Amino acid sequence: MWSIIDNAPLALRLSLAIIAVLLVLYSLGFLEFRLLLLSGSILLLLIFLFIGLREFGFPRVNLSSSSESYFRALEVEIRSGKSGAAGELSKIISDRATKTSTRYILLSILEGELRRSFIILVSEDSKKINVEAEVLKTLLTSLVDGIRVSEVNYEELRVLADWVLKLNLHSKGLLFISDKTLGERQLINTSPASSVENNLILGEALDNPMPKPYTLTLRDIEGHIGIFGSTGSGKSTTLSIIVERVWRNFKIPVILLDWTGEHVVLFKTRGIQFKEYNPMDGGASINPLDIESDIDYIVSVMVKALSLSPPQAYMLMRALESFKPRSLRELEESIAALTEESKWDKEVKRALLRKISMLTRGSYNAFKETKSIELNSISIVRLDYIKNILAKKSYALFLLARMFMERSSSNESEPRILIAIDEAHNIFSGEESHFIEQLFSECRKYGVILAIATQSPASIPNGILLNTNTKIIHALRSSRDKTIISETMSLKREYVDIIDKLGSGEAIIQAPSNPEPTLIQVQLVDESSSEFNNIRVYREPVNIDTSIPGFYS
Repeated sequence: MWSIIDNAPLALRLSLAIIAVLLVLYSLGFLEFRLLLLSGSILLLLIFLFIGLREFGFPRVNLSSSSESYFRALEVEIRSGKSGAAGELSKIISDRATKTSTRYILLSILEGELRRSFIILVSEDSKKINVEAEVLKTLLTSLVDGIRVSEVNYEELRVLADWVLKLNLHSKGLLFISDKTLGERQLINTSPASSVENNLILGEALDNPMPKPYTLTLRDIEGHIGIFGSTGSGKSTTLSIIVERVWRNFKIPVILLDWTGEHVVLFKTRGIQFKEYNPMDGGASINPLDIESDIDYIVSVMVKALSLSPPQAYMLMRALESFKPRSLRELEESIAALTEESKWDKEVKRALLRKISMLTRGSYNAFKETKSIELNSISIVRLDYIKNILAKKSYALFLLARMFMERSSSNESEPRILIAIDEAHNIFSGEESHFIEQLFSECRKYGVILAIATQSPASIPNGILLNTNTKIIHALRSSRDKTIISETMSLKREYVDIIDKLGSGEAIIQAPSNPEPTLIQVQLVDESSSEFNNIRVYREPVNIDTSIPGFYS
């Protein structure tokens, strides 16, 4: 009895003291309306006793008609390491659940993009549950790398106790509550959180004891995306997933520059609808000289596309200013017509004509005239049909320049568009240029979003890396690539150490909506599958999943 009073809140103890004093005064005959006072005092006493039983000690949960049980809850969070840490946690809990009389419940509550995971212990012995909770905390913190275990505050403990009471559990052992259908009402506050209803689900975060969806918001997409990974790491698959889901979730049209033709195969295999363009048969061809722009900008683009030297760039400018050619063939004629003031001019002219001839000979159909790409779905441009690598690189840069110049000179508000570029090191490698720097720093304000994928981040100019606000890192083998990425993202040592050990589809991601780097497994999930539907539905009534092997006994 005295322990109950000691555990009661101060306000409750004072109230009980006042009632006691009133009863003493009544017994001594100092108060009138004694019967009324007695009845009122007894009633107040019962009320305060009821409140007291709800406010002190361990919440009691009736799990059967014949007994009461005591309740403890720990919150767990895995901050680092691979998915093996979550497996170790489950193994330890399963082992404790089978060796002790304490009942275990693993509960994960999801709201928006945030998840909180709890280990709930239930026992009929208050002393045993205290001991078991301390043993469990010691085991988890000593054996599971990167885990944080904390006590649940009292108010949340009461909410969880009330929730467990409604489950009417009778079984012993370990019970896993699937979070895919939780959320009819918010049990525990997880704010700040945002809805995932329209966000892009990229895969599952592995840095938690329970798998949880990792999503990208529209803001994450608009900040440009960089995907980095060695051959076979899954970077191209990740790019194709982003392309598909940006269109499906946000209805943003996409132009995908397919360097090898791999994405056409991926999309056809998955049954995803898209429009295919072959620049060599006149589809989506580009005449780089009919861009409404100043000559300096055209020269800047062609210097980057053709790797022109300063003397070659100067001669190109002379030809553009003097003759104003409107096609590459006319440009060749204009350069040939320039007067040669020295033997050096003759050598520069020949070198410049050789480079331009790479565009006007075997690949000229891709640059003959400009044909627009329809911006109302996913459009894949087959760069693999352009066999000359220099012509292929030039085409990609001319397309980007056209898109940027048309939108920057327009007085009307243009709809957003995503331009996705695979094997981007083939296009952007080399020194920084004014054109590339301006493209990545300014195009988002004109509604152009860029997503690049490359196996060699060391070959990408630093300005591009810095302007990709969402970075997805698959396995990288080169120490130079690892160093550049880790410095760009300010990665902790624990993540740097695993970059070259990531499995296919595993990645470290950093985005504006989640600036803390997170280990994820990118998932290639069909939207019609039950797994995909379940992972997006969070407003169904509470459900106990008793069919999960190894979690229920």
